[in-house]
Amino acid sequence: MGVKLFLIRHGQTEWNAQGRYQGEQDTILTETGIKQARLAKKYLSRVNFANFYSSPKKRALQTANIIADGLNIKINIREDLKELNFGKWEGLTFENINTSYKQDYQNWLSDPYNNAPPGGESFKVLLERAGSEINKIVNENPEGSNVGVVTHGGVIVALLINWLQIPSQCWRSLIQRQGAINVVVIDKKFPYISQINYTGHLQPVYDENEDKVIEIYSKLKDKE
Repeated sequence: MGVKLFLIRHGQTEWNAQGRYQGEQDTILTETGIKQARLAKKYLSRVNFANFYSSPKKRALQTANIIADGLNIKINIREDLKELNFGKWEGLTFENINTSYKQDYQNWLSDPYNNAPPGGESFKVLLERAGSEINKIVNENPEGSNVGVVTHGGVIVALLINWLQIPSQCWRSLIQRQGAINVVVIDKKFPYISQINYTGHLQPVYDENEDKVIEIYSKLKDKE
C-alpha cells in the first residue's frame, strides 16, 4: 500500500502568535505549542511509526521530540524540510510587510511560486528541495511503513498543491494551522490524501479564532 506519511506542522511559537514571518529564524514553542505537540502525540498514539523525520528548526524538532518520545526511534533531521526563507521579511508582521514592501508583497500573495520575497526563496525553489526530500524519505522506507514528518506550513502547502495539481495561484486556499496533521499515502509515486489540516485533536469544539489567518490575507490582498 505504499508509504504512509504523517505530515505534521510544528506547534505554535511566539512569532506565530504575533503574526510574524519566521522562516529561517530558529524560534521555539510556546506553552500552547508544547500542548499542541502533546495532543498530536496522543492522537497518533496507535500509529506504529517505522521512522520519524524533522526539519532542523527548533520549533519543528521540539514538536518531533514530544511526539516521538518513548517510541524508541531516532529522529532523522533533514535540512531540506526547513521552512521557506522569507529574506528581508523575516520577523516582520503581515501588516509591516504590506506597508514597507507593498508591491513585492502583493506580487508574492498572487503568485509566490514565481515571486520570491526580497533576499528569500520562491515557493518553486521550496517545492524543488522539499519535494526531492520527501521522495528520498519515501524511497528509504518499505511499503506499508508509517512515517512521521514534522515540518512547516509553507512546506506542507507547497507539497499539497503539487500533489493535488491545483493552480499555484490558489496556494492561499490551503490553510495549515499550528499542530495540524496531514495524512498522505505515496503508492507507486501516486499520492492518496486522506487528511488535510486536521486539528480535531487540539480543540474539543470548533474555535473560529483558528481561522484568523484567512481574515488577515483577505484584508491585505488587493482585489484582482
